[in-house]
Amino acid sequence: MRAVILAAGMGTRLRPLTNSRPKCLVEVHGKPIVQHQMESLAKSGVAECVLVTGYLSDQVRGHFGREFRGVEISYVQNERYDETNNLYSLWLALKEFDDDMILLEGDLIFEDALLEQLLTSPDPSVAVVDRYQPFMDGTVILPEGRLSKAMVLKKDQEADFDYSRALKTVNIYKLSGKDLSRQIIPELSRYVVEGKTDQYYEAVFADLVSRGVFELSILRTEATKWAEIDTMEDLELAEKLFSAMAAPAVHFRAT
Repeated sequence: MRAVILAAGMGTRLRPLTNSRPKCLVEVHGKPIVQHQMESLAKSGVAECVLVTGYLSDQVRGHFGREFRGVEISYVQNERYDETNNLYSLWLALKEFDDDMILLEGDLIFEDALLEQLLTSPDPSVAVVDRYQPFMDGTVILPEGRLSKAMVLKKDQEADFDYSRALKTVNIYKLSGKDLSRQIIPELSRYVVEGKTDQYYEAVFADLVSRGVFELSILRTEATKWAEIDTMEDLELAEKLFSAMAAPAVHFRAT
């Protein structure tokens, strides 16, 4: 099992913090967001991680180097980070991927238990979801039992969209090597060839689910805490939500 963390974006909504550092290195309680993720991966026994970088990528490489607490790190550079979306970043990372993987976005912070629950799920491909609340924004899943019946991107949620059954995607996934090789990578490639590099990768997942060729199970967060950090307000909320994490900063020397 390997992890892929998408961390190429510029984080414009977190300016001025991101004027001189990438979004994934913005700190929550003295540690960069992505360091919290790397610590969870290490605790869960994930041995390899691919970091997709773009904006100010040298800072990310300098912070982590090639290894972090037993997790081997490799890097993929999205040279077009300022003109593409995370679909393109994921496609770059998966060109030679043939194994089961954990997919994370580099602006998330979550309790270790969430990753542990995902890794022990018996289902091959799984989306982590939470009960939709009005302040949330982004893709939602309409469930049918333990499966995703439909994924609806933000742009497709009309003014009268019914959120009563909707579950918010947390942007954490477990994806099987079989689903990657047979469905996801070919579809990502089709989008890239057609010039749809400004899309979210969830557009691909939504297409595959709607066509009935991709079975995506759901894992509800229940009481497990998580936060997506896009804005200064999100950062303040994350600091409060994860107040127990407050501790002196620990710095790591790149290897």
